[in-house]
Amino acid sequence: MAWLRDIDSWFLAEVLPHAAAYLARAAHFCGRDEADDLVQEAYARVLGTSDFRAIQAPRSFVLTIVHNLAIERLRRASVVRIDYLASLEVLEMADPTPDAFTVSSARSELTHLLKLIDALPPQCGRVLHMRKIQGMAPAQIAEALSISLSTVEKHLAKGLALVTRARRDNNAGLEVACSIVPNSKRLATT
Repeated sequence: MAWLRDIDSWFLAEVLPHAAAYLARAAHFCGRDEADDLVQEAYARVLGTSDFRAIQAPRSFVLTIVHNLAIERLRRASVVRIDYLASLEVLEMADPTPDAFTVSSARSELTHLLKLIDALPPQCGRVLHMRKIQGMAPAQIAEALSISLSTVEKHLAKGLALVTRARRDNNAGLEVACSIVPNSKRLATT
């Protein structure tokens, strides 16, 4: 399919598979009669986007366009059914992308996890990293490290047990530290 542009390939792979969700959202706002038109208009706007590669969450992007187009149509309409207005108030769509705190927290958690994996015995840490971070299958790890599949599974079990224990110990230490802080603040304010 050499005649497809990059945006067309992206659209087929990232946007079109969620067509049912777009139609359902459009039908919720404007009824089934106008849902197809609304979704087609949303598709036209998406295909008119100058920098489609910058869109992080294509499904959410199109759902937002459908939502905004529905509001725009309802504002222009001379007669609006009351149940459509109610649906707009009830269903304010939250952005599904993670907020800055969630991203920062996840990065911090990943950094902490990588430090725990680095502290494991070398072969055990290597196997756990290949499985959990790189997503390799145990058979691939066994082949890459020239060890048996049984050995890979033993390293995985040992590594997960050690990481779990280290995380549990760390969390217990944090709980103890947190329980001490409020008491010292109460003593200082009295």
